[in-house]
Amino acid sequence: MPKPARFPNLDGLRFIGAGLVIIWHVRKATYQLGLGRSSDHEHWELLGNAGVLLFFVLSGFLITWLLLEEEQRMGRIHVRPFLMRRVLRIWPLYFFMVVLALFVIPFITLLHTPGMSPAEVLEEWPRKLLLFALFLPTLVPELTNGVPDAAHLWSIGTEEYFYALWPLALILFRRIRPLLVVGVYIGWTAAYSVLANGPGSGTRFVEVLFAFWRNFNIDAMAAGAGMALLLLRGGKVLRVVLDLRVFIAAAVVTVAVLSQYAWIALVGNQVIMVLFALLVLNLAANPRAACLLEQPWLRYLGKISYGLYVYHPPLVVLVLSLLARFKPLPFAWAYPLVFLLTMAVAGISYRFFESPILKLRTRYRPAAKPH
Repeated sequence: MPKPARFPNLDGLRFIGAGLVIIWHVRKATYQLGLGRSSDHEHWELLGNAGVLLFFVLSGFLITWLLLEEEQRMGRIHVRPFLMRRVLRIWPLYFFMVVLALFVIPFITLLHTPGMSPAEVLEEWPRKLLLFALFLPTLVPELTNGVPDAAHLWSIGTEEYFYALWPLALILFRRIRPLLVVGVYIGWTAAYSVLANGPGSGTRFVEVLFAFWRNFNIDAMAAGAGMALLLLRGGKVLRVVLDLRVFIAAAVVTVAVLSQYAWIALVGNQVIMVLFALLVLNLAANPRAACLLEQPWLRYLGKISYGLYVYHPPLVVLVLSLLARFKPLPFAWAYPLVFLLTMAVAGISYRFFESPILKLRTRYRPAAKPH
């Protein structure tokens, strides 16, 4: 299989995933600020969750591809350089937002998510900071009273544990990697059921463990990883999956399922992950789909999508608070204004904060295997 320098369309998919989350948070903040109600609140919550699942599937696909392509090219997976590259990409923005959410945003009324006073946010701040430092934001509301403006960082914690564990799993289970992917995909649901309903499910320890596990969507990443394995191995199954008819069918079914709350609830996340994985593989490797999301503006927005995701919650509150003060403007303006403002902030961050740090990743490129 030829090794592409980059996969087409995936930057555009990143932006779509971020966009679903942002739209959901606009609607959610509208209700929290008492500015409106909507009968489709639950539907948009599931769509926001689907946006995060899309990120996870993409991550599983790309990380697995990069690790195994490196193994083919250089003889082995270099775990430490990989982890250092991930640290340089994820940690600066993550910890910057943690500090803002704990110590700055709560004291700026126009930015702070309502529901907790600044004093309440600062309660037990050393414990909160420790949980964020351990990449356990999902446990912050479970073990403390929470940090509203950093609640969305739970997904970053999930990604970090995946980055730490997945290279080791690929090395340890080198001979049975397809079984590893299937086992993780199925095993997540089995573990979820045991933690939710099994022995000890009412104890505090199991409750805390369950609070972590229910957001540790490694099954979504396994779905993406399975497609990376399939792409690397090639063969008849890959040709079937990359058939244009399969791609069109997966796209139609995905749109149909996501369009109705009842259908999302009926099929569940497991099926949605597989549909996303099929779309990711086809958009990345199907020549007939190569240009669908390759517009320059989509590629740019995908490139800054991490910043879009991290920065958007306080900017949502800012836009809605300002619109509430200028009541002649309809709240529908919130959507384009939030997107434009978040794009501007994320773009500035990428240019002046993230890019200089990202350049350091070249120090952690492993040397090629001698011939």
